[in-house]
This record gives sequence, C-alpha cells and structure tokens, in this order.
Amino acid sequence: MDQKRILGITLSVIGALLGIFGAMLLFNLTYEEYILAELNNLGEEGCEIIIRDFLPIISDLSILGGVCFTLAAYGFFTNEDWSISLAVVGNTLCLLAGFWPTIPAMQMGLVPVWGIIFLPNLIIFLLLTRYVASLPWVTVIFALITGIAYVMCFLNGIASTNRMETVGWPIFKELQRVNWIAAIGFGIVTIGILRRSDKEWVRILALGSAILEVAAGYPLATASSLSFEKFSMFFMAPVLSTVLLIIPLWPRLWDRLVSQAVKKAETIP
Repeated sequence: MDQKRILGITLSVIGALLGIFGAMLLFNLTYEEYILAELNNLGEEGCEIIIRDFLPIISDLSILGGVCFTLAAYGFFTNEDWSISLAVVGNTLCLLAGFWPTIPAMQMGLVPVWGIIFLPNLIIFLLLTRYVASLPWVTVIFALITGIAYVMCFLNGIASTNRMETVGWPIFKELQRVNWIAAIGFGIVTIGILRRSDKEWVRILALGSAILEVAAGYPLATASSLSFEKFSMFFMAPVLSTVLLIIPLWPRLWDRLVSQAVKKAETIP
C-alpha cells in the first residue's frame, strides 16, 4: 500500500471519529449550556432560538460528514477512485459543522469547544488536497477561498433567521433561503474543484453562486447595519462573493487556477 493511500486512510479515520463521535459528545455537552447562557443574556438577543433550531442541524451535518469519511477510509483501503471525493465531501461538511458553533460560544464568553472538530478538519483539508490528491497550492488555496464563501453564505442565512426574530423586517425573511442556496452552490463548487473536475458547469455554478450572494448579501448586511446602527459582519459573504465573481467571469484566469492546475496535478506520478 503506497503512502498516499495510508495517509488517506489515516485522515479519513480521524475525520470519521471527530465527525461522528465528536459531534455527539459536543452536542450533549453544549446544547443546554448554550441555550441557558443565551437566556441569561450573555449573547446576542434572539440567539437562543438559533441555537435551539440550528445546533441539532449542525450536529447532523457533522455526523453525515463523519459517515462520508468512514466510506472514504474504506475506499482508500480498497483503492477505489471515489475515495478522495467522499473524503472531500466529509471534510466540507465537518468544516462547516465545526465552525458555526464557535461564533455564539465566543459571543457568550464560553470556550469554543466545537473548534475540536473545525481545526483538525482544516489540517485534514490541507493534507488531503495537497498530499493525497496532489493538487497544486494555487488550486488548494482557491478551493479554500470558495469554501470560506460557502461557510459565510450559510452564516448569513442563519443571520437572516435571527433578524427575523429580533427585528422582524420582511427583507430578512425574503433573503433567508437565498443565502443558503448560494452556500450550497459554493459548497458544490469547492467539492468540484477538489475532486479534480474541470467541467464547465463548475465555473458556471461558481458564477451563479457569486451573483446570488451579491444580490442577497448586500441588502441583508445593509438592513442589519441599519437595524442595529452599527457595521454588520454580514458584509463578509457578499464582499468575498464579489471577488469570486471576477474569477469565473475571466475564463483564462479560471483555467489557470483550476483546469490547468488539475491537468498538471494528474501528470504527477
């Protein structure tokens, strides 16, 4: 068995353990604690509703990611071509699941223990893409940026839900699902890039996701800033999407970052 397969198996097993059992443990340790802290006004107004409704979903995503990692470990062991794809899917789900719960924890002054899932998966992402998939750094970094956009768009969807409860303006209800659609789009783009897909639909999906978040993210962030009379962090997703809008609009640049890099990686013995 070659070193890449051994590394793939090792990373997938670690990801599976963190994704499945880590999420189960952390959810049971933090769910009631976070809600109680919010009810005691340690966090932002209305966040107890967000934690009540979304932390179980986040836990589900982590467990699903862990199952993908488990299947990937089996695939690496049997030397299947699809193993890297499932590992990437599992990693993408666990990165989101590990990141979001750290935000309300830090707002409430609590230890962001869900980082136990996020930080190792960030390392897994780099090792998996660079040393197992043999992708060049330029492609790895670009996929990391689209992955950040995927997380930020998802957070904006949650932010809309919070503002629906605390502010109640119709625009927040209108834009809630649109941000999640953009997040799903960027998530698929990230997976598509990392699984060595140089198909045209990946570029078009990246373009469409960026346009969607620009259209939904700026109004959301502006409305949030006006309602709370301070600069909103919800600008991060549309600003990043504006940058990502340029790359798929420029086919030669996209080709250099994705298509040519993938083809170059495939020539590595």
